[in-house]
Formats: sequence, C-alpha cells, structure tokens
Amino acid sequence: MAGMSIDRGGAGGQLDFTERDNFGLWLRHAREDRGASLGEVSASTKVPQSTLTMLESGKLDHLPAEVFVRGFIRSYARAVGADDTQPLHLYERALEARRDAERAQSKTPVIDPVFSGPMGEDEAPRSTLGLAVFVIILLLIATITLSLLLRRPPQSGEGLSKRTTPATKTQTLAALSRPGHQRR
Repeated sequence: MAGMSIDRGGAGGQLDFTERDNFGLWLRHAREDRGASLGEVSASTKVPQSTLTMLESGKLDHLPAEVFVRGFIRSYARAVGADDTQPLHLYERALEARRDAERAQSKTPVIDPVFSGPMGEDEAPRSTLGLAVFVIILLLIATITLSLLLRRPPQSGEGLSKRTTPATKTQTLAALSRPGHQRR
C-alpha cells in the first residue's frame, strides 16, 4: 500500500497518508478533515472520549487489548467516513514493530552480578585459588593410584606361613615326641 487519499470534506483537496504514518495520526487527520470533534466521534461510536484520545496518540502501551482496538479503529474510521483498511494496516505494523522490539530485548542476555562472579582485579586471585585446589586434588589422586599400582600382591603362598626347612621339621617332630610334651 503506497498511500491513501482522503477527501477533505468539501475543501476539494486530498491528503495522502503513507504507510510510515502512525495509525492514530491517520485517524485524527481523517476526523479533522471531516470537521468533526472528538466528542462527536465518541458519541457516534459509543467509545469513550479518553479511549479515542489514546487511540489518536498511537501509543500502544496505553490502549486496551488488541481485539478491542481493532474494533475501535473500524468504528472511528466509519464515523469519519473513511475506509478502515489503511489505519488497521498501520496498527498491525505498529504491533509487529513492538513485538520485534520485545523479541530483540528478550534475546539480550541478562547476567546477574551475584552469579557472574567478581570482575576486574579480584578475578585473578579467585581463578588461581581454583587452579591450586584442582592441582592438589589431582596430586592426591595420582598418589593414591600409584601406591595401589606399585604394591605387589604376594606370590602364591608367600607370606601366609613360615617356610620350614627339612632340618626344622625333624626338630619339630623330635620336640613333639618328647615325654614331657603334652598334646592339646
């Protein structure tokens, strides 16, 4: 839509509105071109004058829900004898621009300073402390692992009982066969 012409109501001239205009300005110019007051439009549309003032200002934050605003724009345009497609299109573009701005703002990361940690000079000592703790834990793990790996398990039967030599066996048998030795 490149533009729209509105009859100036008897003046014979025409006023062009392009898509870059605000929907509120479009409605106000249409009302002024017809020579109607805001009170007259309010009476014919049954929309409160304060709502029509907010509508003409074009500020989306102060307007009611979108479905109501679309109805108000249609009623307003019909009351001033204009087609409602252009102001509705401008309203939709304003809504899209607001949604795009909200999306862009929501994509901006917000970092809480409490969770982000210290900034600047304080950051270096904190990172070196973390590194020192990491190195100490790593050394402890390495020491425990090496001590477990370097400990050799005893070979089969070794270390479980004393090894007796044949001479010792005979001495043991002789001691057991002595008359004063009691068996338990």
